[in-house]
Amino acid sequence: MVFFRIDLSNEDGLGHYNRVKSLIKHLDLKKYKIVIDKPSNISFFQNEINNIEYLYSDDNSFKSEKRDAILFLKLIGNNYRNPVVVKDSYRLGLTWEKHIYKFCNKIITIEDFIEKKHFVDYYINYSPSFLSKNNKSIEMLKKRNKKNCTFLLGPEYALFNSNLIKTKKKVSDLVFYNGGSGDLLIYENIIKKISKIKKKLFKIILIVGPLAKNYKIIYQKFKKYQNVKVLYQPKNILNTLVGTKVFISSAGLSIFESSFLKVPTLLFKMNSNQNLSDFDYEKLGHYFSLEKQDLKYSNQIVNLIILMLKNRIEIKKMMSKSSLNIKKIKKNYQKYFKF
Repeated sequence: MVFFRIDLSNEDGLGHYNRVKSLIKHLDLKKYKIVIDKPSNISFFQNEINNIEYLYSDDNSFKSEKRDAILFLKLIGNNYRNPVVVKDSYRLGLTWEKHIYKFCNKIITIEDFIEKKHFVDYYINYSPSFLSKNNKSIEMLKKRNKKNCTFLLGPEYALFNSNLIKTKKKVSDLVFYNGGSGDLLIYENIIKKISKIKKKLFKIILIVGPLAKNYKIIYQKFKKYQNVKVLYQPKNILNTLVGTKVFISSAGLSIFESSFLKVPTLLFKMNSNQNLSDFDYEKLGHYFSLEKQDLKYSNQIVNLIILMLKNRIEIKKMMSKSSLNIKKIKKNYQKYFKF
């Protein structure tokens, strides 16, 4: 049995969940459990409900890595001897891994931060920064991890949703997204200013993630706009991305999805986890990345978006220089993991 211990909440968003779902797909897993803290928007996860386990009761919550590890081992119990454990969590690290290590066949971590210490058998970090073959970074990883740890590094191990259903393509000029739990109203001034442009009425789609708290407020604010459509918790955002001309998004997991589809993208680094350099974003074909605080310059951003629309063919040609090969990624994972 394979157990996935992940962060999933209104604060953490969908990134960890979508990454492990991608790995599950690549490995063709049929028997697995995804362990989360507590129920989060059960309707969205209805198809996965039989594979989800909850670690905490309503009146209980995360306190420490050690306590979490004790509860996790209790959940596994005697029913699953020597399971494989995949961890994708910003809260859980070295302490948690050491506590459960002797009870597991393998421990695998999916990580974004090279400075964190680990005690695992396999370390996955698919940041494009590893394309530059930075020996210092790799040496740092080795020093901060268990001996004989296998490192799977760079975009050839990227984990993201690649299930495109072209028959369900949604056509638009612009799509705005702020992750599975992000507040779309951060783009409100930009959307309203674009909608007021008299020369053309741009067709705009707003994707509201399943863990966002203010769908009703967003809907009320934009229901009078004939050119704006609000999509709430779509099962697959790729069907919306593939039909748009320009994508405006937080710089989370969607950077791989829009790179995969070669969709011209304007990125905003919304939090400290979205900390790649401009050069690293360019390796994925993303040449337009701004900081969260730049959103206050709404007039300039509107002008940039209009320029991206006018020059989208040239941008797509630039993006074609980068590639994410799903078949190769799947083959890479199946080479290392045979469960």
